[in-house]
Amino acid sequence: MTTQPSASSFSLASPEEVLAYIPHALGFYPRNAVVLLIMQGTGLAATLRVDLPLTGNGEEQCLQWTKQLVRLVHKVPDATSVFAAIYTGQTPGKDHGSLPKHELLEQLAAAMVHSGIHVRDSWYVGAQRWHSYFCKSENCCPTEGFELPDLALTETHLRMVVAGSAPEEHIWDGSGVADWTNKTTIREYAEILAHEYVGTDNRESMIRDWADLLEAHPVLAERRLRGDESFCASLLVSLSDRTVRDILPYLAGRGTTRALEAFKEVSREAGFGPASQDFSEFLLGTSSCTPDWDRIDRLWFYCRDLLGAAHGTEETALLCLLGWVNWAKGKGSSALGLFSTALEKDPDYRLAQLMGTLLESGEMPSWVADPRRAWRLRLEGRLSA
Repeated sequence: MTTQPSASSFSLASPEEVLAYIPHALGFYPRNAVVLLIMQGTGLAATLRVDLPLTGNGEEQCLQWTKQLVRLVHKVPDATSVFAAIYTGQTPGKDHGSLPKHELLEQLAAAMVHSGIHVRDSWYVGAQRWHSYFCKSENCCPTEGFELPDLALTETHLRMVVAGSAPEEHIWDGSGVADWTNKTTIREYAEILAHEYVGTDNRESMIRDWADLLEAHPVLAERRLRGDESFCASLLVSLSDRTVRDILPYLAGRGTTRALEAFKEVSREAGFGPASQDFSEFLLGTSSCTPDWDRIDRLWFYCRDLLGAAHGTEETALLCLLGWVNWAKGKGSSALGLFSTALEKDPDYRLAQLMGTLLESGEMPSWVADPRRAWRLRLEGRLSA
């Protein structure tokens, strides 16, 4: 679920404009999924994408799938209605009743209405045409549907592109990052530092290095990240330490002072204190705080960049950090793809296992459904991936 800017930024006056907007809201073109645009009155509050239930799963699992969607929509405060779009890639038949997944859509619409959520419209989106599930009159909705317009020419698409949005054809799974030209040198430093850190307690120094990176101007931080091989190697080596790895999202989202306090508490053998409690709630998404999204965005970009110099456990840790950030933003599909890649590299990596289980159960951070605290699509010239 992704929280959106004010609906005043977009035109929801026609299905074409809504369908042009959906890939930008998600960051990729949906396939085999239902997408719900969740409204608060006349304002667009959030976009939710969920995989369609597998064919042959049976009626009971379809009912559970429907209940999950209703529950997720109601997590958005004051949600009043939804637009629904279903993407399957199937070819519709010759009449309205043969639209793919029409029975599933009818079940979902009935459950939404029963729960107090109005379904304002619903469409089947194919490769070349779109159809309305609700309109069955040949006078306004022909059986063959409507030709899908060139979405690249719609006003919404053009405005989003100008704002910096560029939807991917597929969900990014962490692959395809090119190796840095100085990776060999960085790996040599990393090997030396890994031996130096064995049996020593350099974790606070490691956390401060990450804090320096997050607090620096992005241009200067990127220059140091790429140009200082020893510094870059120390960041990568730190990811092999589970405590340092886990504290990085908290360091980005809650600041250096809180992160160092939490580190000192979790490092003690005695019980946790208030700082470590706040740290735990933040990682699990149950905190009542508003994350510092600017710093979290910077952490995401630095971690993505570091994949070009990482190796082994470092790479798996970076994929998990990227996955956690996407999960925190409400990008569940993207997060699951990153955790899946992490498990392909290391099937026993515990953090990826835990987060994958959390995502598959439909759990999202509390702030995702709160427009006042959630991450929002940026419209100042670029998007936060």
